[in-house]
Amino acid sequence: MLLSRVADSLYWAARYLERADDTARLLWGYTEGIVDLPTSVTSSWQPLLAITGTHEPFNAKYGSDLGESAIVSFLLADSENPNSVVSCVVQARENLRSCRDVIPQFAWTVLNDLYLYALASGREGVARPTRSRFIERVRRDVERIQGIVATTMIRDAAYNFWMLGQLMERADMTTRVVGVQAAGLLGGDPLASRYAEVQWMTVLRSVSGRQMYQRATHLPIEGLAVVDFLLHNRSFPRSVQFCVDAIAEHLDWLPRSLEIRPMVGDVQSELARPVTDVNDGAELDASMDRIQVSLARLSYLILATYC
Repeated sequence: MLLSRVADSLYWAARYLERADDTARLLWGYTEGIVDLPTSVTSSWQPLLAITGTHEPFNAKYGSDLGESAIVSFLLADSENPNSVVSCVVQARENLRSCRDVIPQFAWTVLNDLYLYALASGREGVARPTRSRFIERVRRDVERIQGIVATTMIRDAAYNFWMLGQLMERADMTTRVVGVQAAGLLGGDPLASRYAEVQWMTVLRSVSGRQMYQRATHLPIEGLAVVDFLLHNRSFPRSVQFCVDAIAEHLDWLPRSLEIRPMVGDVQSELARPVTDVNDGAELDASMDRIQVSLARLSYLILATYC
């Protein structure tokens, strides 16, 4: 048996750790995308706030400053932003601290080292010359923790709750990354149409999916194929479909899973609704919103049932 507070802590520790990793990938993917654009193009960093849903808290602190330094600082190292990379690492450690006896000891050691590094060096990631070093350290340590859990943790209820948190956060972030293209289209961003291939390449980079997209589809980088790959590909570990399928599998190992299965079906139904025109910002935005809402309801039901 697993105490409900332990299940809750494991679920949120995995979510926060995945959020730190996903936000770091997002920042690096967007940085690379900016470099690919012509030097004559004035690029906006505001889409990053749209992806993470942090417009209001950012504006409250930084006001009209929408420059790269302010936005990257807010998303990467700002302790007042609960969703910044550094804050997520801190919260992951705090959740895991009280139940570290149920995960492999070395995983806790790596997380604790990452916590100390993030607090001491978070500001290094704000400037472009040192950003890659900080982001690479975060990504490497999160991947080490995930690898340790995957290869040495007993497949029990604790493992299932860890995986549920990780997969839920990953699915949600993938929809948000796709949704940023919708935000650009809705806002009349000329980059969304003039440099569509670069924009969609940035979307793939943000989830580390460019190489796997090309292997799986053998298609040029264009909107409809990218959206289909990130939403529906059952072989890519960061697609929404892959994550939802895996969530269903992990739930099957837990008691009372039949109470949650209908909500998993609701998510599957939203995923099955086709996006016919990825250049229609309203349609793309509405599709991502519906999937995000269904994922949030599923997460709420999991926590209400077990925690």
